[in-house]
Amino acid sequence: MRRSIRLFNPAAIGALALALQGCAAVAPAFAPAGPPTSPTATPIPLVQNCAVLFTGTPSRFACNGKVYTSFQLAKLREDEAKRYASGK
Repeated sequence: MRRSIRLFNPAAIGALALALQGCAAVAPAFAPAGPPTSPTATPIPLVQNCAVLFTGTPSRFACNGKVYTSFQLAKLREDEAKRYASGK
């Protein structure tokens, strides 16, 4: 007698789902801490939170309904760091 092979083993699918979500559940605890902002201030867009539109030179990203180049995002981040360091 031939034994049929189950392609969709519920236990295997559950274990795979737990393994894949494991890092997502822990990631916010290890996220890099940026400068604190007030609740009313608009946070600066970060590349990791944006959608990639174009990967040429310069790369373009869509963040909060606006399109930025990689250079513009770097400039925003540097200006925010300088403002935070000056205490304003």
